[in-house]
Amino acid sequence: MDYAQLRDAYSRVKKACGNDWRSEAASQAILDLVALSLRFLATECEQVGLHSLVPDKKYISFLRNNTVARPANQDFFTADLRSVTHYWRSWSSGNSDTDEFERMLYTVAIAPCLAMELFDRNDKKGPATYFEGLIGHIFARTLGFEPMKQAVLSVSGRQVRMTMDFLFETSDDAVNIHLPVKMSTRERVVQAWAHQRLLDSAYGSGRYKGIMALFSETKLDSRSREVVEICVPDQWLVYQTLLSKMDRIYYFDIPVRYRELTKDFPSTIQIRPFYKFFTEIKFVVGR
Repeated sequence: MDYAQLRDAYSRVKKACGNDWRSEAASQAILDLVALSLRFLATECEQVGLHSLVPDKKYISFLRNNTVARPANQDFFTADLRSVTHYWRSWSSGNSDTDEFERMLYTVAIAPCLAMELFDRNDKKGPATYFEGLIGHIFARTLGFEPMKQAVLSVSGRQVRMTMDFLFETSDDAVNIHLPVKMSTRERVVQAWAHQRLLDSAYGSGRYKGIMALFSETKLDSRSREVVEICVPDQWLVYQTLLSKMDRIYYFDIPVRYRELTKDFPSTIQIRPFYKFFTEIKFVVGR
């Protein structure tokens, strides 16, 4: 596979989502990109083990032309394209009740990112944009509503437009959703809480429920191949307590320290595995 093939498949995902976030075309474009990525990883790259400094977690990656891609959690990643295809199509048809669901979601999220990085290790925008598109599609298809990307705020008699990741205006008997999306939160994470504060101030607390979707907080030293997690739990506690509130924070790979934060402050912050979203939809959209 060459880079042009991968970029073409990636462009088709962006186009399909831009046309209709809920569509079957978007779902198929995502699956096509994942399938292309998994075949590339299996046939043209070498799987390598990494030295995990994260307690109770093992990580792998892929090597090509002396370039190592980002870490993948060994317990969640699967190279079985047939299984990924089956469970993605099953979810797309409305069924998310399976023990393999978490592994499928994790693999769908990371496989294209691994492939992109093996062609361009410094490409941060491509993986981040793909992940945002994936989450937008999943929420739009699950909730049944197209997202918006801008909020209109009334400021000093003017109508000001503020760009955000996703806003879902749902039905009259369900709450609206503010959905920030990030591959990791080491940069500008406070923006998610700041946007939620703006929405609370403009429309009243409770008009928009804050739901944040994140991938992981791993960092790889490409020379030593050591994997660590970079976390700032005290900052999160301050944001969540004094700035605004995210009702749920979903991770594909929950950092150890953030899992502990939820245990220590369960009434203040809830950080949960992403697949749990599908079992909590009534909570997510309920008043």
